Amino acid sequence: MFLVTSDARLDAVVAPACAEALDDKARTAIGGAGLVWDAGIEAYTKPGPDEAEAVQIAGLLFSLGYAVRTR
Repeated sequence: MFLVTSDARLDAVVAPACAEALDDKARTAIGGAGLVWDAGIEAYTKPGPDEAEAVQIAGLLFSLGYAVRTR
């Protein structure tokens, strides 16, 4: 499962529920969307001005068969 959200500092935030969620398919999809791993918060982030990016990434992960939670 992945939590996908946005916040005021980092536009898109994608956090895996556990390390097992990060298989090669997920890493490729997340990296292809331009997100970068942030070890400080244990999540992928992508700074930017448009919070619609989080919605697109959530849809991408869901379409690949992952459970996605948004807020």
